[in-house]
Amino acid sequence: MGETIIRIEHLCKTFGTGDGKVEALQDIDLEIQKGEIFGIIGLSGAGKSTLVRCINLLERPTSGKVTVNGQELTALKEKDLRKARRGMSMIFQGFNLLMQRTALQNICFPLELNGLRGEKNWREKRAKELLEIVGLPDKADAYPVQLSGGQKQRVAIARALADDPKVLLCDEATSALDPTTTQSILALLKKINREMGVTVVVITHEMRVVEQICDRVAILDHGVIQEQGDVSEIFSNPKTEAGRRLVMPNGEKIHVLPANRLVRLAFNGTTSGEPIIATLAAQQGICLNIISADTRTIGDKSFGTMVLGLPEDETEAARALIYLREIPGVTAEEVTDLVQ
Repeated sequence: MGETIIRIEHLCKTFGTGDGKVEALQDIDLEIQKGEIFGIIGLSGAGKSTLVRCINLLERPTSGKVTVNGQELTALKEKDLRKARRGMSMIFQGFNLLMQRTALQNICFPLELNGLRGEKNWREKRAKELLEIVGLPDKADAYPVQLSGGQKQRVAIARALADDPKVLLCDEATSALDPTTTQSILALLKKINREMGVTVVVITHEMRVVEQICDRVAILDHGVIQEQGDVSEIFSNPKTEAGRRLVMPNGEKIHVLPANRLVRLAFNGTTSGEPIIATLAAQQGICLNIISADTRTIGDKSFGTMVLGLPEDETEAARALIYLREIPGVTAEEVTDLVQ
């Protein structure tokens, strides 16, 4: 375990009072390590955006502690909190660029606000360096209206990096982008994390974002952390219903005959390419029905889940389960929560 840069302890956030009270976040405990890319994923309404705003105290928690880089933000006075926030930057789904400013001027803006980073020439030099980093050296004089969505987000990322933050908070930063542009922005975030050592916290509802760049992930559902751990562990063996909804293909229920027993296989990256079903049929004479299957690459390993319909014959079903559970690198469990 590395050095903790963000620690959230027993955090709760409630909106309203009485019958209209909404508990947006309930008893959140998280530790995010310095230099990692940490994902917080959940469906719409899970509380993700509220949580990220509580991390930098744009939204003050109802109770609990938030400690960033050794400072307990929830105990700071407003003046000290503003100073502590300089160690964190945020990028948004909607880019939030100033339309009347050029790309260069947008990047200079946070340096102008804090009033501590030198003269105009220095600020512009810093902004041009950041435009190089995000791949837009020729867009310094372009206004947001002249930029594509991906270019706007690159400028927003450059602006977020202007004051050398230790933490970059990304609130659905790729949700407004097409798949190809999303890939390029994720690659840029990974490069920034690797080369600049910035800790990146990714808030998203998209599993593809988590699987491509995150080291660890927490699954948030109805304001509660359902499970958290290494991305490979969560993908190969989700332990909660919320986790299985996100990891399983399309998160959809499966229509099968009531008599069908189901088994879910989860591959941990070592055997997902082996012809398990064909081998079972050839060696044991047992044929299984493939209900659904999904595979993905995380890091340099392939992971996947597969749902199989077991034979109606109980003896054959038992033999199939024994065979599947003895395969190294595969978890096999009977499931009923997928049946609709």
